[in-house]
Amino acid sequence: MNQKEIKNKLKEAKTDAQKKTAQKSLDIQEAKLEETELNISTSTSKVNYLDPRIVVSWCKSIEMPIEKIYNKTQLQKFVWSMDVDPAWQF
Repeated sequence: MNQKEIKNKLKEAKTDAQKKTAQKSLDIQEAKLEETELNISTSTSKVNYLDPRIVVSWCKSIEMPIEKIYNKTQLQKFVWSMDVDPAWQF
């Protein structure tokens, strides 16, 4: 049920129990909407906007395993960037 349908049910509610149920559903829908608006996927930005050579060179310079940054699929996708020098700069 979307918010509009829930608001209509709230208007049409005749008993207090129906009103409470409709209001609770509306509150849940609003909370879910807020959560999705606030939830930003950092992994999407990491994959789409960062040059993997930057990440690889940084990991090599501080001796961090690249597996802590990229998952297996991403490692396969960015295999071309794994030969970068630790001092590489963009």
